[in-house]
Amino acid sequence: MNIQTLVANLAVDDETERINAAEDLGFADAAEAIIPLMERLATEPSRKVRETIFAALERIDRPDVCTQVGTLLNSNDAFLRNQAVALLQRKGVAAIPVLLARMADTDQDVRKFVLDTAAGIASSEVEPVYDSAIKDPDINIVIAALEYIGDQRKIRFKPALEGIFLRAEEPMLVCASFAALLQIGDLASWQCIRQRYPTAASVPNWELGWWIRALGDFGGVGELGIFHEILLSHDGKLTRDTIDALERFQGRHGRVGITEEFWKLLQERLQDGLPPEDKLQLLRVIGGFGAPQAIGDYLFALLDQNDRLIKLGAIEGIRRLGRPDLTARLQARGEIETDAEVVEALMESERTQR
Repeated sequence: MNIQTLVANLAVDDETERINAAEDLGFADAAEAIIPLMERLATEPSRKVRETIFAALERIDRPDVCTQVGTLLNSNDAFLRNQAVALLQRKGVAAIPVLLARMADTDQDVRKFVLDTAAGIASSEVEPVYDSAIKDPDINIVIAALEYIGDQRKIRFKPALEGIFLRAEEPMLVCASFAALLQIGDLASWQCIRQRYPTAASVPNWELGWWIRALGDFGGVGELGIFHEILLSHDGKLTRDTIDALERFQGRHGRVGITEEFWKLLQERLQDGLPPEDKLQLLRVIGGFGAPQAIGDYLFALLDQNDRLIKLGAIEGIRRLGRPDLTARLQARGEIETDAEVVEALMESERTQR
C-alpha cells in the first residue's frame, strides 16, 4: 500500500486495520507519515493503537519526530505525555535540541517534564538542560534538577551546587542542595558546608544528620573530636548517624586514635540500649581506632558475655584492630566456645589472618 492509503486506514472502524496501518507507516520510515500519526493520536480511542502509533513514530528516523512528539509534553492526557517522555528518552541525543527549546516554555509543568526526560538520556550532551533547570524561576524545578544531578553524580555541577547551597533560603532547596553535595562533594565542599554551618550547633535539626555524614565523608583527621562533641551534646539521639559517619571517617583516615574521654563515652553508648544493628556497628568502629590500648582488652572481655550479638561484634572489632596478640587469643578462644555461630566467626577470623 502507498502512504496515502495507509494514512486513510488509520481512521477505519476496524482496530486491527488501524494497528496494521500504523505499523506499516513506521516501517515505511516516511517523513510524510509523521503528522498523520500525530493527528490520529489526538482522536484514537484504542490504547493498543496508540501504543502502536508511538512504536511507529520511534521507527521513523527523522528529526521532525522529536519536534512533533515534544509538543505532547504539555498534553493533559497523562498517557500521551508519559509515552512522549519515554520515546524522547529512547531517541536520545537526537531529542536534545527539542528539549532545550522546550525549557523556554512558560509552563513550569512542561519544563519539569523536559527535565524528567533529560534525566533518562545517558549523554553529557543533555547537560545544558540541567544548566537551564538550576536557574529556573520555579523552585520545584531547581530542586528536581539537584536531585538528578546528585543521583547521576554530575560532578561538573559541583561549583554551581555549592553556590546554591550557600545562597538558598527556602528549607527544601537547602535540603536538596545539601543532599546533592553529599553525593558529589569533596573536601572543598566540606569547607562550603562549614561556611554556612560552622558547627553542629548551628545546623537546623532536620539537616544535622547530613552535617554529621559530611563530617564523616569530608572532614579532616584533625576534626575527629567533633564526633565526641556531638555525642556529648545530643544525649544519644544522634548515635546512629555518628557511628555511621565515624566508620566513613575511618575508611578515609585509617586507624586514628581517640582520647580517653571519647573512649569512655563510646563505652557508655554501648550500655545505652542501642538497637542490635547499631551496637554491632559500634563494636566494629571501636576496633577501627588506633588508640587507646585498652580497646583491645575491652573487646576481648566482651567474649565472656552471654549475648551472641555482643560476641560477634567484639570478634569483628578485634579483627579490625589487627593486633597479633589478640588474634592468637581469639584462636584459643575457639577451643572453648560452644555457640556454633560464634565458633564460625572465630574460624573466619583465623582464616582472615592467614
